[in-house]
Amino acid sequence: MALIEHHPSFHHHGRLPHFSGWVAIGLAAALLTMVGIAARGLSDNGFRLGSQFAWRFTCLIYFAAVVAGPLARLIPSETLKRICEGRRQLVWGFCASLGVYLVSILLPNAPPLPGRDDLTTGMMIFAGFAGLLASVIAYSASQTAAHFLGRRTSRTMLHVGMATFWLAYASSGLSHISGPHRPDMFYGFSLSLMVIALLLRFADCFAAKWKAFRGAV
Repeated sequence: MALIEHHPSFHHHGRLPHFSGWVAIGLAAALLTMVGIAARGLSDNGFRLGSQFAWRFTCLIYFAAVVAGPLARLIPSETLKRICEGRRQLVWGFCASLGVYLVSILLPNAPPLPGRDDLTTGMMIFAGFAGLLASVIAYSASQTAAHFLGRRTSRTMLHVGMATFWLAYASSGLSHISGPHRPDMFYGFSLSLMVIALLLRFADCFAAKWKAFRGAV
């Protein structure tokens, strides 16, 4: 399932800029995390709230990254076209904010302090897999990957990586809606975003095929 597509403008710059949109997104995620920690102090509850802020912010950035292209093609708007041209920054911003989230869940248990639990095997596997997958996504979105691996291979890597996170966000929303968790409106909202992203992708594919059909006729 290809949730985000390459575009010629996606390869306009070959290297990461010194300071760009993805940096601002990562800093925003870090700031939200610190706000959550400051609200409840340097405690388990504080880190839990901070990581929750980071996870939810990352979900929103992910949604923006996967719908930017389809929206720009479906709606004739110069603003949306400019967003589409810079959507690689959204992909990198998603990876940066996810990195902030992973740090926020690992940091409380990393120091060998009295009364703190050690990192569980499940947490280490999750953090390692998510971090590796985010690194693959960030690399596959670059022009370097397109030149070294080929556009088709790098595009496939990006599609698979983004689709994996779509499944993670969708399953997380479903588990919190139907599971034994406390009611939380955000997870229903995030699940709705994932459904909207999928529908936009289908609509984008249908519009492209319809345009090709009309052109052939």
